[in-house]
Amino acid sequence: MTTYTSMLPLSYMVPTFYPTLPGNVQPQGGAPLITLADPDLQARAQRLVNVLYWTAEQYKNQDGMTDPQTLKVFICPEFYFRKATVEEVRSGGFLPSTSFGSYPEEARYQLAEAIYQAVFTSPLFKHWTIVAGSICSALPIGPTGRMNLLNTAIMLRGQRPALDASVPYILMEKHYISDIDGPAKRAHANRDPTTVYSFRLNPDQFLDNLIYWDDMKVGLEVCLDHNKQVVRNAVNLIDQTLGPGACVLDMQLVTSCGMSIVDQAVAIADGALIMLTDGMSHLVDQLPEPIFQVGRYDAASGRTNLLDSDLFEFSELPGNPSYQVLDYAQGRYVAKGRRQGVWVSESRLALIEQA
Repeated sequence: MTTYTSMLPLSYMVPTFYPTLPGNVQPQGGAPLITLADPDLQARAQRLVNVLYWTAEQYKNQDGMTDPQTLKVFICPEFYFRKATVEEVRSGGFLPSTSFGSYPEEARYQLAEAIYQAVFTSPLFKHWTIVAGSICSALPIGPTGRMNLLNTAIMLRGQRPALDASVPYILMEKHYISDIDGPAKRAHANRDPTTVYSFRLNPDQFLDNLIYWDDMKVGLEVCLDHNKQVVRNAVNLIDQTLGPGACVLDMQLVTSCGMSIVDQAVAIADGALIMLTDGMSHLVDQLPEPIFQVGRYDAASGRTNLLDSDLFEFSELPGNPSYQVLDYAQGRYVAKGRRQGVWVSESRLALIEQA
């Protein structure tokens, strides 16, 4: 039996594909001050924490929000933490000179700890699970001059009456670089056999995508990894090793920038939920609002039945840089009237719905 019987999905709609400057971001809505050495990373972290506190207040009366058996799941899109220069913003693309918008490798841990402290210390986030998008970082350049890049998802738990023995937050590496990410695939750290991230040294590293906490088994993926069926392959490996049905996932989560739910990649129990939050908004003449999807898996058909968008409501964030990314696509996204905010289902959803 899991700790929770239902889930309340909270999807953060914000575009993340094009380079943006960090903006002048200040603590808002009771959010604590975030302090990080890198002012760019600090601003983006502060904005996310502001949005989290705003979401908790905005939806405080939502069905399931105060129910201890309802898990609140907040997902931010991939590439939320990606550094950019003025030149990159003007050109609309990331450059090799900045390691394609990367922070130093150690910034991943500093960021995760800063967000965790802001979340775990507040009772607002009791019974929350937060996927804080992903952060792009780079290993130090070695003698060969090779660029080794990482794209790391961060997943955190808010307060619990009593934490189990599992870690309070995790850092999970993306395994596959997409053609639209910017760098060549060979620049990925797991393609370098000398790094601890390499497939050669850690051939089963996709097992890292399986998270065990709150008496639940959860699969987490970043964008192209979902299309490559990373979570499903991990589940299949465990089943092949321990026996059929040894690993049955209670929930699957995807943070992405250019992905939608792929039926063949879903690896959850019959009647369970999968949730995806995307940050893709491209094509300068269109700049559509990023998508989100929540679906329930039907094992008999092998299909995921997506929940109708009419079952969700949207609240737009305050229109200032402490909450919104105002210069996305050099400000054209906002100029076109595209929104930034948070989607939530009108009512809690059963974690498992029997046919």
